[in-house]
Amino acid sequence: MRNRRSTTTNKTDKLPDYIVSDEDYKADLVSGLTEDEVMKPGTYKARRSPWAERLKNSKKVKVSIYLDSEVVEYFRGRAERPNAAPYQTQINSELRTVMENGSTATAPFERDLLNDKTFLKELKKKLETV
Repeated sequence: MRNRRSTTTNKTDKLPDYIVSDEDYKADLVSGLTEDEVMKPGTYKARRSPWAERLKNSKKVKVSIYLDSEVVEYFRGRAERPNAAPYQTQINSELRTVMENGSTATAPFERDLLNDKTFLKELKKKLETV
């Protein structure tokens, strides 16, 4: 679509209507575009994307970040499972878990505790009494 096309504003939703004339259509075809790439003559009504409205009202922020390819592949693989959340949502969820649970500095302690046979035996005894 070229800038020379005329637009009119619909007062109910304040989005422009795009008007493509026969001349515009023919000029696009002459310029080398195919019929699949050219808007046919007529009036086209623009509409707002429902996703754009959701994003506008959400607390999410768009960022660019470099991640290891293995990390992205892992989450994309998880996202391919049936009923799985999209991979970006899963990454966000994991980051939120780290944020809400505090530093990951406790991970070695947790790992050592879960490998401590004495602790696990005592925990088992305690759970059996509950």
